[in-house]
Amino acid sequence: MEWTKNNSLFSVLNEEDYSTDLSLKVDLPPDFKFIVEEFDMSNPDSRDVINYAIKRGFTKRKLYLLRAGYSTNYEYKRYLILPSYDCNGELNFYTARNIDQDTHNSYKYKNANIPKKEIIFNEINICWDEKITLVEGPLDLIKTNDNATCLLGSSLTEDMKLFQKIVSNKTPVVLALDADVYNKTLKIANLLQKYDIDVDILDTRGYEDVGEMSIQQFNDVYENAKKFNFNDNLLSKIRQL
Repeated sequence: MEWTKNNSLFSVLNEEDYSTDLSLKVDLPPDFKFIVEEFDMSNPDSRDVINYAIKRGFTKRKLYLLRAGYSTNYEYKRYLILPSYDCNGELNFYTARNIDQDTHNSYKYKNANIPKKEIIFNEINICWDEKITLVEGPLDLIKTNDNATCLLGSSLTEDMKLFQKIVSNKTPVVLALDADVYNKTLKIANLLQKYDIDVDILDTRGYEDVGEMSIQQFNDVYENAKKFNFNDNLLSKIRQL
């Protein structure tokens, strides 16, 4: 199987399986390159993107799984690009993260101009019959287990495709959101529980976000995930006292 830059991720898929909704068409920069396939260490900008990916904790496996890449195009120079593919291997979204600390002259993130509620980030990686981990952003996925996706934010609502897919498949969920949005975590858990979805919650206190953890730290926290129950709402109120 071969990854391609735009619409046909896997050539073995049948043509009728592809999305025909042209209003949701997404294109990566024309010179987009997957880091695991080719990189130009002679180009200082490309080299810095690769070094940034390594510092963020990417392993070779995660570079493959998240299909991380870069571009020398002026608009995306010095951005780490993470594309997303739907269940048919169709490119449906991307996010690009500026690698520089001082970003006052450029955007920290650049995203495809697609409504986020329509996107299940890298659904191609997901097995809906197994417990799925939900994090906030694509870079958090560097540290998670493989069966995971991100909310592209910190909310999950009934009108989102991700929510609907979880409910239709009765997929158990592990919520791994940042500690500073714990109330939002409880709101999501309550909503999922109304639809008889089993929910576990990771205790991410002590970390800025999941992306700042090491893989081992995430695994340790994951192993100690707590099943959500109604009393967690009371615990939240106590925490705020």
